Amino acid sequence: MDDLIADFHIHSSYSHDSFMSPESIVKRAKKVGLTCIAITDHGTIAGGVEGKKEAGRYGVEVIAGAEIKTDCGDIIGLNLHREIGATSWQAVISEIHAQGGIVVLPHPYHDHDSVEEIAQCVDFIECWNSRCTPEENKKAGSLANRSGKKSIYGSDAHSISEIGLVKVRLQLNPFNVGEVIFSLPTPPWKIRTSQIISLVKKHEYRQLMHQGGRFLWKKKF
Repeated sequence: MDDLIADFHIHSSYSHDSFMSPESIVKRAKKVGLTCIAITDHGTIAGGVEGKKEAGRYGVEVIAGAEIKTDCGDIIGLNLHREIGATSWQAVISEIHAQGGIVVLPHPYHDHDSVEEIAQCVDFIECWNSRCTPEENKKAGSLANRSGKKSIYGSDAHSISEIGLVKVRLQLNPFNVGEVIFSLPTPPWKIRTSQIISLVKKHEYRQLMHQGGRFLWKKKF
């Protein structure tokens, strides 16, 4: 099989902070030149499982994954076929490996503790996340080098226009992430967009109005 062009970190409407259907994600991936994506919803593989059903229709390989909130920060599992029930980071990693999955430490310098210890136990470290700052991504790359771990890259897309902000070349057999073909950091307003989506989906309209007022107050015209 030829090498694939991939984005390894995408959220669908099965996450609390995205409206994208799995089908719309796969369709968009095809449009922007991706041939492989990982749908990694918060706490569930449901989006990835649904997305895999659209893979043949659009000619895009879909990896079912999940981004699990643990006691030390998020852990991503790829190639999953069962939900992860654990919450401690050690147990989450064990559950992922037990079903033959791949463990990724995403955005290690954004809301994580004990990154040096966790890094020793994962398979890949996310060294470019489009929602992180260049400084955070640089530190993640250094962490991968110190830990002797392979690098992986993802857009962390929560909206259609973010899909494919990172494109990397992927070898499936053996599973290996090669060169970065294209990468672009997400503008700060994109992060606010996912926060707004989360509030809308939770019907927290009072908080939404408050956040909107704060944004307008800070905006320079």
